[in-house]
Amino acid sequence: MNSTLVLQYLLTYSGLILLLVLSGIYLYFQFSFTYWKRKGFSYIKPKFPLGNNNCIGLGAFSYGIETLDWYRQLKERGLKFGGAWNWANPVLVISDPEYVKDILVKDFSYFTDRDFFHNPIDDPKNENLFVVEKDEWRYMRQHLSHTFTSAKMKMMCPGVLKCTEPLLDYMNQCAACGKDIDAKDIMSAYTIDVIGSNIFGLELGTFKAEDSKFREIGREIFRISVMKGVKTIMTRVSEGLARTMGISILPGDITDAFSEIVKDTIDYRINNNIKRQDFMQMVIDLYMETKNSERQFTLNHLIANVIVFFIAGFDTSATTLHFALYELALHQNLQDKAREEIDRILKKYNGDLTYEAVQEMTYIRQILDETLRLYPPLNVVARVAVKPYKLKNTDLWLEKGSRVVIPVIGFQKDPEYFPEPERFDPERFSAENKSIIPSYVYLPFGEGPRICIGMRFGRMQSAIGLIQILKNFKITLSPLTQTPIKPKRGVFIMLPDDRIYIKAEKI
Repeated sequence: MNSTLVLQYLLTYSGLILLLVLSGIYLYFQFSFTYWKRKGFSYIKPKFPLGNNNCIGLGAFSYGIETLDWYRQLKERGLKFGGAWNWANPVLVISDPEYVKDILVKDFSYFTDRDFFHNPIDDPKNENLFVVEKDEWRYMRQHLSHTFTSAKMKMMCPGVLKCTEPLLDYMNQCAACGKDIDAKDIMSAYTIDVIGSNIFGLELGTFKAEDSKFREIGREIFRISVMKGVKTIMTRVSEGLARTMGISILPGDITDAFSEIVKDTIDYRINNNIKRQDFMQMVIDLYMETKNSERQFTLNHLIANVIVFFIAGFDTSATTLHFALYELALHQNLQDKAREEIDRILKKYNGDLTYEAVQEMTYIRQILDETLRLYPPLNVVARVAVKPYKLKNTDLWLEKGSRVVIPVIGFQKDPEYFPEPERFDPERFSAENKSIIPSYVYLPFGEGPRICIGMRFGRMQSAIGLIQILKNFKITLSPLTQTPIKPKRGVFIMLPDDRIYIKAEKI
């Protein structure tokens, strides 16, 4: 048999095998697309191969802005919930606050786990409080929740305030020469300094070096690349296959960098008999105290939670702050009103920005609340049914393992609950107006037992950063900023399509 004939046979059989594989995939998807019909649920009609996911992006670690479309389609049909598909994966989308209450609070025992990819076997150093399941979550939450009490926030307040000094120095330099300021970049540098100092006990000096280690780590975590994107899409298409392939959500060099930092910090503190009142010390103590226990808080647990508190602590608050600056630059009257409150309350406290002073600045709180409504850093709350669940007032059952998506951005942009939802209006959250907002439609931190553990800290560092900026500078938009901004599709954390640039004028 000559080589040409052999090659023809190989090409023919390879083509047949490829055709069979593609046909099998297509049939699998088509069968999956009958799931909600077979279960008796109303659903949004899917399309091959994406299902209802029209926001493909290399940075889409989880559900994103596409859930706003799902929510609106269900609401238009008068449905309180309905089926959708993320690729071939069926998900139940909730569009009624009563069912949100059931899932996140009333019937929480059925929905204890988050729907977020993790790989405990191949990536144990990223098994953190955000992703761990069932009893493991309860164990971690029980031991870590003491970190963010009101008393701890008051203790940390001066440290957070100190971290605004390099931020203000940098903005002074930009104001002096009229330089355009990348709002997200400077807010990230500020929040990285805050997390480093007040959570981990490390002085990072992020503003002093554009290429500082932690600043580069922060950029790298959310930097989009083809390889990272392929891995991310794989986790969305088939979690089981992704785990079999050993895929991890974070690059190995990021995890290794944090491992080194944690080990060096433990060694330094133990060898020098140093104890600090910070998050790092608490998890070190927990690690040391449980070393000989039947149930240990392992070194991997320690590293994993340091990583997640760094990521969640810096990027979500930086995102909120840079959107707040954008809106205040657009609405000078609101900026002036906020500044008047700051000046009035600081005068009461002899110019000192104390914890109590921050708590009294209710309009600053309203600005941040409205920013979180219009631009929630995480667009969804997603859960997994850990046992069969009957939806109330129906004969419909969710199987164990069913995924449930609560579109935070859908509820928060629903004119039924927030009239003129695209308008930035902090008065929605005045004491009088806030009381009439229905429960379970404002969910920037989630709700129920798995509500964000760092909510108090995130609010405090955001408020202090915003207060210090408005106290010292008038903020306007740079001509480099394209308005109106549009949310970027295919990403995990809320971002605008184009970067936001501002200008600062010294007051």
